[in-house]
Amino acid sequence: MIGCTPLKSLILRSRDDEVLAVFPLAKGETFSVRYIHSVQKTPVIEVFFINTEGDIELRETIYEDFGAGLPFLVDGSKVFSSGGGKFRISGYAQPLGEITFRIGRFADYHLLLRNKEIPFTRFGTPGKPLSFRGEVRPLLFSFFSH
Repeated sequence: MIGCTPLKSLILRSRDDEVLAVFPLAKGETFSVRYIHSVQKTPVIEVFFINTEGDIELRETIYEDFGAGLPFLVDGSKVFSSGGGKFRISGYAQPLGEITFRIGRFADYHLLLRNKEIPFTRFGTPGKPLSFRGEVRPLLFSFFSH
């Protein structure tokens, strides 16, 4: 039954809970956030997934340099690898629920989705919070607006 097929969406909201954008996600599709690390001044990419409960999960972190605040120890199911000038920690599967970023003044935050780079500044001014939430609902309900 088509109405029972779940549809996952990434929802971006402002501090006052206004919906700024909704991005429907295909089955298994991830999205990423890229920013410039405050100490190392090199790019960091965090890869996320929306699980079946609608929680955002961190899946992997990709970066170019070791430094303060960057992960390097792995435990449990996490895997550290390197190659092509990048370091990668994968296997997180860590549910985070909702996540909030501050629209960066210097970090140059971007949402990476389907080969597109969308600057956070498209959704607000630097310093303002930008909340990312997942949502899962039957496909039938996706035809109704938020």
